[in-house]
Amino acid sequence: MDAQYRILFSGNLMPGQELSDVVRRLAKKFRMKEETARDLVLKGGGRVLKQNLSAEEAERYRGAMTAVGLVISIEPQDAAAPQGESLLKAYPESNEVSKQDPRVQLVKPSAQERSESDGDWSTCPKCGAKEVSDLTGVCQACGVVVERYLESHGKSSSGQGAGAAANPYAPPQADLTPPPIGEGDDTLYPPRSVGAGRGWNWIVDAWGLFKQAPGTWVGALLLFYLIVIVLSIVPFVGSLATTILGPMFTAGLIMGAHAQYRGEGFTVSQLFAGISRKPGPLALVGVVYLLFALLIGLVIGGLFFVMIGTSGMMTSGAAMNPADLEAMATAPSVLLPVLFAMLLGIPLAMAMFFAPALVALNDVPVLQAFKLSFMGCLKNILPFLVYGLIAMVLVVLGMLPLMLGLLVVLPVLTIALYTAYRDLFYR
Repeated sequence: MDAQYRILFSGNLMPGQELSDVVRRLAKKFRMKEETARDLVLKGGGRVLKQNLSAEEAERYRGAMTAVGLVISIEPQDAAAPQGESLLKAYPESNEVSKQDPRVQLVKPSAQERSESDGDWSTCPKCGAKEVSDLTGVCQACGVVVERYLESHGKSSSGQGAGAAANPYAPPQADLTPPPIGEGDDTLYPPRSVGAGRGWNWIVDAWGLFKQAPGTWVGALLLFYLIVIVLSIVPFVGSLATTILGPMFTAGLIMGAHAQYRGEGFTVSQLFAGISRKPGPLALVGVVYLLFALLIGLVIGGLFFVMIGTSGMMTSGAAMNPADLEAMATAPSVLLPVLFAMLLGIPLAMAMFFAPALVALNDVPVLQAFKLSFMGCLKNILPFLVYGLIAMVLVVLGMLPLMLGLLVVLPVLTIALYTAYRDLFYR
C-alpha cells in the first residue's frame, strides 16, 4: 500500500507576505468573508487541512496553499507510527528536500501542541469518528461536510448539544478543504460577471505575483519585445510572423503565471512554453485573428473607396488638387469608415483578449475560445473600463523616468491578463 500523507498549516506566512494580502487571497480562493479568513489564519496553526493523500496529491495541495501565502508542512500518515512522528524523522532524506525548497517546512509537533490539536476535533455525526477538523468542518475519516450533513437531516450545528454550542472551536461556516485533484482551481466555467472594482484587483493580484520574481518577469518581457522588434525589421514576412507568434508568446507568459500561481515558480524559458507545448492551436489563434483583421481592413477600404467615388474625384477628367483633398479629409463623412473600424475592431480585440489563455490552459477549440473571450469581456465592460483607465495612467507614469517604469508596468499588466482570466473563468 502506498504511503499516505497529511498536510498541516504551521500558523506562519510565507516570507515577504503581508497578512492582509494572504487574507484577501484566502477569502477569494475559498469564497469566504475576509473576517473569517483572517480568523483562520491567526488561529489555524497546527491544524490538519487534508489527509489520506498520496505524495503527489499532498504536494499538489501544498502548492495551492503555498500560492495563497501559507506555510504548509507535509507529514506522513502511518497508522503504525506514533502520532507525533514527523516526516523529518520518518524519512531522513526529506531533510535535504526541505533545504532545497524552503517553502516545505517539516515540523515535529510538541506533546502539548498535539494534545491541544486533539482537543479541537469534534465527533462526526455520520460515522462517529472523532475526526472533524475545527478548521475545515470536514470529517477526515468519511469526508462528510458536517454542517451540510446536519442541514440535510434537519439539524443544525448548534443543535448537537450544549457542549457543542459552547465550544469556542466549533467549525467555521466556510469550507476550507482544498479542491479535489483535477477540479476546482483549474476547472473552466462559463465567464461570469464581476463588479467594477475587480478591474483594480486584477492589477493588485498581478503585482503580488510580479514581486515574487521581478527580475525574471522583466527579463522575460524584455526578451519578448526584443524578438518582436527583430521580426518587425523583416518586411512583410516579419509582420506576418509577429501576428502568428504573438499569441504563442503571450500564451507562454500566461502559462508561466499559472505555474507561479500554483507554487511552481516562473522562469524566462516559460516564454516559449506555448511554442513547445501547443504550437498548432496557438498558431491557429494568430491565423484566425489575422483573417478577421484583414476582413475588417477590406471593409474599411471599401468604405473609403465608395466615399471617394461618390465625391466625384474618380470621374474621368476630374482634377485632384490639395484643396479638394483637404475638404474631403475634414468632411463629416470621413468619420464613417473610422466609426466602422472601431465598431468592428473593438469586438475583435475582445474576442482575442482571452483566446490564448483559453487555448493554452484549458484546450478550448480556437473558434470557441474567441467566442468565450468575447462573452467574458462583454459581461464585464465596467471592470475592463476601470482596468483600462488604470493601465493608461500606469503606462504614462512608467514613461516619465526615462521609460524605466515600464520595466515594472508592462510585466504587471501582462500578468493581469492571467489574474483577470482566473477571476472570470475559474471558481
